Amino acid sequence: MAEEIENDTNTELKILKNIEKAFYRNNESAKKRNTQKSLKWFSKYVPRSYNKARTAQMFRDRDLFSKRIKVGQMHFFQYDAKHKDKLPVWDMYPLVFFFDSYRAKDGAEILLGINLHYLKPSLRFEAMRTLLKYRNEKRYRPSTRLKISWQVLKSLGNSKLFEHSIKAYRMDHVRSQFVQVPPRSWELVIFLPLARWQKGSKSTAWKI
Repeated sequence: MAEEIENDTNTELKILKNIEKAFYRNNESAKKRNTQKSLKWFSKYVPRSYNKARTAQMFRDRDLFSKRIKVGQMHFFQYDAKHKDKLPVWDMYPLVFFFDSYRAKDGAEILLGINLHYLKPSLRFEAMRTLLKYRNEKRYRPSTRLKISWQVLKSLGNSKLFEHSIKAYRMDHVRSQFVQVPPRSWELVIFLPLARWQKGSKSTAWKI
């Protein structure tokens, strides 16, 4: 199967293509990805096989670049926290599903979203499995997005995971273009160690 599928990631990112190939190489009977089984497999394989990953690898497909976000889709970007001196820990390279925005008193646009990096891989799997139930269509296409809101997230049985990982981002502190991760590649990206923790460590960030 791995030989038949050259690239079904909808990207030209080598790191994602390699992860996809590993799935089919180790699951020869699998006919497709983006299933409960594949998500579970990636949650085990990626943290074990990629204990390090360079953030630059996510910026090598310019077709994924965007200056604006799409609500309900996954974005990777560089960020410089405004209140970094007051935060116990913060992520310089967030991986976020944005779901809302508002204006701060100083006029800055604030984006609200779920940064999956704030959850350890096992909880990331649980959160992602829940979030995917709220996608707007069954298939994974460029138009696929999550239909989520504060109200939806607070009503979930595992709402503590989302309360912990919901963060606010100022547009005037975004330091790169947004990499819009194609829906077909969500499960390939979420378990990669792309976070760059400032001031604290992942143990601090993952403490719920």
